[in-house]
Amino acid sequence: MRKIIAYLFSSLDGVVEAPELWNMPYNSSETGAALLRLFEDADAALLGRNTYQEWSPFFPHASNEQVPTADWMNSSPKYVVSSTLTSVEEWKNSSLVTGDDITGQLRALKQQPGGSINVGGSITLVQWLMRNGLLDELYLQINPVIVGTGRTLADGEPIPLTLASSHTFANGVIEAHYSLQAR
Repeated sequence: MRKIIAYLFSSLDGVVEAPELWNMPYNSSETGAALLRLFEDADAALLGRNTYQEWSPFFPHASNEQVPTADWMNSSPKYVVSSTLTSVEEWKNSSLVTGDDITGQLRALKQQPGGSINVGGSITLVQWLMRNGLLDELYLQINPVIVGTGRTLADGEPIPLTLASSHTFANGVIEAHYSLQAR
């Protein structure tokens, strides 16, 4: 069975929103290599509407020199979860996941042969996946910075996690890898 795996950047105070505003000083070859390792076993991406709308104008014209995952993102299937979009044609290999049974569609996708399915960004989608027992693993790169305001993964419902591994990088970033119980 395929796994759905999310990777997010977090501040010490749990903010995961707009990491481009606060995590750049902590990007390094080490943290970048850790992120790229998740793409080795993945063969698809799962995106929420906001992330799709932010990334679809950029990635089709990007190169691996600009973003090391650009070729992977452009060539891999992308499943876009949205209740409002009617088309995702502007970025090749994109399919819309919508309707009354999104949970069933994603469970069926996980049953198909293939590698893991990566979720980048998409805070609302990650929260929804956790609440619905569809997220298998969560990687957080916790940056040594306090942001003070912004969205966190917390949405009012406790979600138990099990620490699978952790690693501290030379620049003080902690990578925490969690597994989630199927619900």
